[in-house]
Amino acid sequence: GCIVIGEGVTVSGKFVVPGRAVINGSLDGDLQADEILVGAQGKLVGNIKVRKADVFGEIHDTLMASEHLIIRSTGRVNGNATYGEIEIERGGLVQGAIVPAKGAVAVPAVLKQADISNVDIKLASRAD
Repeated sequence: GCIVIGEGVTVSGKFVVPGRAVINGSLDGDLQADEILVGAQGKLVGNIKVRKADVFGEIHDTLMASEHLIIRSTGRVNGNATYGEIEIERGGLVQGAIVPAKGAVAVPAVLKQADISNVDIKLASRAD
């Protein structure tokens, strides 16, 4: 089963979704799903546990993406994020701790010189 929370809709509680959760509105509470897509207008506050996460909107509190986490250019993660693999597009923001999941294999990144200009990581503890 899947769940879609539309733009302008606000829900709260504890949700267990065996398939995909699409959040274009607001969810306040705990969510466990196989996969989550947070739309540009989507906002989640709570503990999120998924296999794959694709974030265009906002997640506040705790996010655990055991396999893959993508934070798009409009995406914001405010809190702690645990991931198997991570991608952060230029403009994407993480404020909090980002930690590889236990069992995740650390693979050294190989970047071409041209790729380095596309990396944009902002740390909340650093004064600008």
